[in-house]
Amino acid sequence: MIIVSSPGKIHLLGEHAVVYGRPAVLAAIDKRVYVGVKTQGTKNRNKRDLITVINNNHKDEKLLREAIDVFQKTFGIKDLPPIEISVSSNIAIGSGLGSSAALAAATIGALMKFVKNIWNPFRINELAYEVEKKIHGNPSGADNTTVVFGGLVWFRREFDFLKSIWSLPVSSYKIPPFILIDSGRPKETTGEMVGNVAKLYKRNKKKMEEIFVDQEKQTKNLLLALREGKIRHLINTIRNGQRNLEKIGVVSAFAQKIIREIEKRDGAAKISGAGGIKEGSGMILCYHKDLTVVKKVGEGYNLPFYDIKLGGEGIRLENGREKQN
Repeated sequence: MIIVSSPGKIHLLGEHAVVYGRPAVLAAIDKRVYVGVKTQGTKNRNKRDLITVINNNHKDEKLLREAIDVFQKTFGIKDLPPIEISVSSNIAIGSGLGSSAALAAATIGALMKFVKNIWNPFRINELAYEVEKKIHGNPSGADNTTVVFGGLVWFRREFDFLKSIWSLPVSSYKIPPFILIDSGRPKETTGEMVGNVAKLYKRNKKKMEEIFVDQEKQTKNLLLALREGKIRHLINTIRNGQRNLEKIGVVSAFAQKIIREIEKRDGAAKISGAGGIKEGSGMILCYHKDLTVVKKVGEGYNLPFYDIKLGGEGIRLENGREKQN
C-alpha cells in the first residue's frame, strides 16, 4: 500500500487578487489529508467502484474521480490496475484551508507512485492544478503549489503557463502564533466566489484594479512585517488587506462582525480563502498579542476555534517503494 499525505494551506494575504496577476503569500498548516492506494482483490475498471472514502464526503468522491481521469489521460492509461483508494483527512472542508488542493495533490502523488513508481513533486503540482481547474474553473494555482511544496510560499501567476514561485525559508521569518475561528462553511463554492469577483472585475475593471494594486502593496508589507518582526505593522497590514477583501464582496456580514470585534480589542483578523457572503465566510485568520482575547471572541459567538502552526512540510510519501524518480 502506498500512502501519501499533503497539508492544508492558509492564505496570509493575496487571495482573489492572485487570480489577476498579483502576488499572494500562503503557508502550509499542520492539518493533513492522507490518501492510500492498494491492490484490489478483483479487477474493476469503474472509477466510482475504485473509491473508498473513509470520511464519506461525496465531494471527495467527485474530486477523486477527476484526479483519476487527469492521471489516466496524462500517462495514457486506458485501464487502471485493480486498485482501491481511501481517504482520511483532518482538514475542514469548504473553509478556505485548501482541502481540495491537498486531496488533489495527495491523490495524484499516490497514483503516480503506486502505478508508475514515480515521485516528482513538480509533476504532482502540475497535475493537481489540472484537477483544481476541473473543480473550481479558474484557480490561480497558489493552493496546490503551497500544499505540494509546503512552508511559506510567495506566488504570482504571470500567465497560465508561467508562475513565479518562491519557497521562503520559514526560519528567516518571525511568524507569531495565530488562531483560526470558523465563521461557518460558505453556502457558495470556491468557483462561485471566483466567478462573482470576475463579474465585478468585468463591470468595473478600473476600480477593481485599484483594489488589487493596493492589495499587492499590503501583501508585500505583510511579508516585510513577518521578516522584521514588526507586530504593529503586521496588524495594520492584515486590517488593510481585510478591507480590500470586503470591497470586492467576498466577506459576509457575519464574518465582518466577528472581525470588527477582534479589531476593537487591538487585534487583527481576515478571512482566508475564497470567502462567502450569504452566511459564513470560512476560516478567519486571527492575531492578537494575547490569543486568549481571540478565543473569548470565538466563545462569545459559540464558534469553534483552532490553534494552528504555519509553515509545515509539504506533500510527503508516508510509505512505499524506496525508489524515487
